[in-house]
Amino acid sequence: PWFQDEWKFAEQAGKEKGFKVVKIGTPSGDKLLSAIDNLAAQHAQGFIVCVPDVKLGPAIVAKAKQHNLKMMTVDDRLVDGAGKPIEAVPHMGISAYKIGQQVGQMMVDEMKKRGWDMNEVGAIKISYDQLPTAKERNDSTLDSLTKAGIDAANVLNSPQAKTDTEAAFNAANVTITKNPKFKKWIAFGLNDEAALGSVRALEGKGFKADSVISVGIGGSASALNEFAKAEPTGLFGTVLI
Repeated sequence: PWFQDEWKFAEQAGKEKGFKVVKIGTPSGDKLLSAIDNLAAQHAQGFIVCVPDVKLGPAIVAKAKQHNLKMMTVDDRLVDGAGKPIEAVPHMGISAYKIGQQVGQMMVDEMKKRGWDMNEVGAIKISYDQLPTAKERNDSTLDSLTKAGIDAANVLNSPQAKTDTEAAFNAANVTITKNPKFKKWIAFGLNDEAALGSVRALEGKGFKADSVISVGIGGSASALNEFAKAEPTGLFGTVLI
């Protein structure tokens, strides 16, 4: 949903400023590099990219130069071989840290409101650390939680293979099965899909909304659909970007 929004607003800008937007989904490095060749064949003047892996930086910059295409990045910043940001590439980003902080604070406030003992709460962290934005959001959420008194040992890292709901469900499912002692849960990750996958996994194990607080990021249609349901679910909130 996030990328759909980016495309929607890009098209809006295109209408206002008089340029054509060519939309290409690039979930892998190979698809991204071939997409740049494709754009050059269409005589495009440049491209804006949200990369699947920031370490592709040098390869993407080389491709752009090869085809004489202007380029800039959004969301995640390209890094060079030493892991340093490639300063020559213009970048438009968002504060992943502040977003994650809001997620943590929302969960802390609700736990206090419900009178939960934080020592008895399991925290599912759906992680996708190869994406800096995902790691930064989760790190800042953790900062908010530990400052509030959540025991670090209760934070259960749950790596996901992709950034969709199914992958989050699978990651959360493993964590819940391995930790039967927890009767109350909070859950968070990169996006709404991470939060929703966790909620579905918890529901599958019999946990109702009153024992779950999951907060997503994105304000996607799937999150809004959840809030429209007659009965509340474990998805407590989402941060609208």
